[in-house]
Parts: sequence; structure tokens; C-alpha cells
Amino acid sequence: MNPLPHCREIPRLTCALFGAIKAAATLKNTVILVHGPRGCVYHINYILGMRGDAHNPVYCTCMDEHDVVFGAEERLQNAIVELDGEKSPDIIVVLSCCASGIIGEDVESACRAAHTRAVIIPVDVGGFSGDFSTGYDRALLAIVSRTAKKGVGKERGLVNLVGMMRGGPDLRGIKSLLASLGVRVGTVIPAGASLEELEACGRADYNILMCETAGTSAARYLKETFQTEYIPVTFPVGVRLSSQFLNDVAGALGLPRPAPVTGECSARFPVKKDPRIAVFSGPTRATALFSFLSFHGLTPRMIVVDFESPLLSRLRDLVGAQCSILVSPSWEEIEEALVEHRVNLIVGGLMERSMATRLDIPLVDVMHGSQVTVGPGGEENLLALIREGLDR
Repeated sequence: MNPLPHCREIPRLTCALFGAIKAAATLKNTVILVHGPRGCVYHINYILGMRGDAHNPVYCTCMDEHDVVFGAEERLQNAIVELDGEKSPDIIVVLSCCASGIIGEDVESACRAAHTRAVIIPVDVGGFSGDFSTGYDRALLAIVSRTAKKGVGKERGLVNLVGMMRGGPDLRGIKSLLASLGVRVGTVIPAGASLEELEACGRADYNILMCETAGTSAARYLKETFQTEYIPVTFPVGVRLSSQFLNDVAGALGLPRPAPVTGECSARFPVKKDPRIAVFSGPTRATALFSFLSFHGLTPRMIVVDFESPLLSRLRDLVGAQCSILVSPSWEEIEEALVEHRVNLIVGGLMERSMATRLDIPLVDVMHGSQVTVGPGGEENLLALIREGLDR
């Protein structure tokens, strides 16, 4: 029985608003407007800034007590027009939040009433509508459904990357891998996409679903609207998974089987002490990291994921009994598990830094866009970071 039936420790999950902002934050020439109180926007900006993410500015209608009682749809409409005139964006993403959602603000209506040059994309992520994975999914669906133009012709050998949230070296690595097949990348949704690229995303011959959590709804929409098939893939961490990625894409597109990706790929990885690794990640990246680490004799002892997902059954099948999986655990549960498994390396991100410091466990941060994990370069980088952590 829960000893605290009326409350719980603040979970590691963030809200749907965070996910929607994160999904829209790398679109080119885009501004984000949140219809809600300023506190929501401040804290999300703070988190994004701490992560080192480069993102578009986030604006807010700064709802107050008066607005919560009487509404502020007119202010929202005026704010949209002001941003369009002052910032000249190609896209304005307008987001509800809990405050505006609870009082029933008609964000969609305010967006329709605002006359702008920019394309306006409203996304309902208010009213306690879910966690950040819900926000990712709704935002990407809204982005493609509001921008993709119908009537465009298909281009053989052109693919979109759907659910690719980060740019940087990994995106460049994925494009390079696909180029080795003679495959061109059209639109990356959403990382770095321009309005022109989003409008043309129906031209793709195939959609590669890089993250099922973030991109499945968008990929299904593109299939229904443009008859563009899609394939979910394992994120190509290191050499072996990059080869698997190319095989999967080549098979889907009816291309000849590609040559294996070359590079250092030793099946064993010598270290000074018994590796007892914990992975902190979403289900998509956790699957790839578990496969990568296990191949090198570094099978994780535990995996922590922040939210429920259909992908968890696949992850459980992959890890079997050799690794425990914690889903949406409390911080206390995480620390107990780290001690129980005698973990001596955490592979995760910024969120784990304070806990790693407190327990004196080395941390390898693989969650920033500046960190290369794809292909031979990713393999070399990750193994060097892991060796450094385990040999500390």
C-alpha cells in the first residue's frame, strides 16, 4: 500500500507543454507563443538552457488572475499579430497550457481570427493532457498537418526523417549513411526544418521513423494523406547498428543490400573493473544503447525510462532477465536500485548529474545534440567516454 496515498514525490516526467516546445524549438524562423502564465515558460526555458540546447525564443501571453476568471483570447489574438509584425517569422507555434486549457480558452479560434503572414500552428497541450511524450507527438502531428502541401509529386530516393529531435553531428552522420545508399534526405521533422521543407515533405518516397514515441502520429498522417510508407528503425548508435539501419532502409526501399559499415567494432571491451552500467533514456534510445553496450560486453544492469510506451514490451524482450527496467520511478527508487546493482557508471544525461555526484558514480552524458553517437565516429566517441568513466 502506498504510505502517501494523497501525494507523491515529484516525478522525473515533465509536462506536455515541455514536449511541444522541445519539438517546435528547432524549426527555422519560428517563434513559439504560450497562452498561459509566465512561470510555465520561465521554467521550460531554464531547463532547455541548462541542457545547452539552442532553441527558438519562447513568448508568453502572461495570463494573470484576472485572465483566469474572465479569459484572454483577445490578448492571445493581439499577441499573435504583434509577433508576426515584429519578428517576421515563417511559423508561429501557439501552445495552450494547463491554465488556459482548464478555463476553456479557444486557442484555435484566436489563431483563425489573427491575420498574419506567418503560418500559425496551434497545439493543445493544456489541461493536464499528458507528459512530454504526449507533447512531442501532438506537436509533430500539428506541424506536418498544418504545413505539408498536397498535390506535390513523389521523388524516387528521397526520404524524410520523422521524429528526429536533434540536429548536430548525429544528424550529419545519418545523412552520410543514407548518402552511401544513394538516398537523399528531404525534410527532417522537426530538427532544423524550414517552412519550405515542411511544405514539401509529401514529396518523399519513404519516411524513416527515427523515434516512434515522438513521430508515429505524424508518420501515420503522412501515410494517410500522401500514401508515403514509413519504417521504424533502431537509432544507429555505433558501427553494428549503423549497418542494421542501412539494411533496414535498403530493404524498405527495394535497394541492393549495402556493404557493412566499417570501423573499430571489437566484441569485447577491456576495462580495469567489472562494468555495472545503468542507462537513463527514453525507450527508443535505450533500445539502441542496450544493444550497443551489450555487444561490447558491457550489458547494462538497469535501465530507467521516464514514461510508459508501447516500445517497452520490445525493450523488455530485448533485455530479458539480464537487466531490470524501471518505469517512471521515484528518485528514492532509483537510488536504491543503483546501490542494489552496485552501479559504477551511469549512461544518461543532465538530469542524472546531481545524483551521480552525490553517489560518486561517473556519468557519461550522451543526451546532448553535440555528442556524436552514430556510425564509426559515434562508436569511437562512446567507447572512449565509457572507458574513461570506468577507469576513473
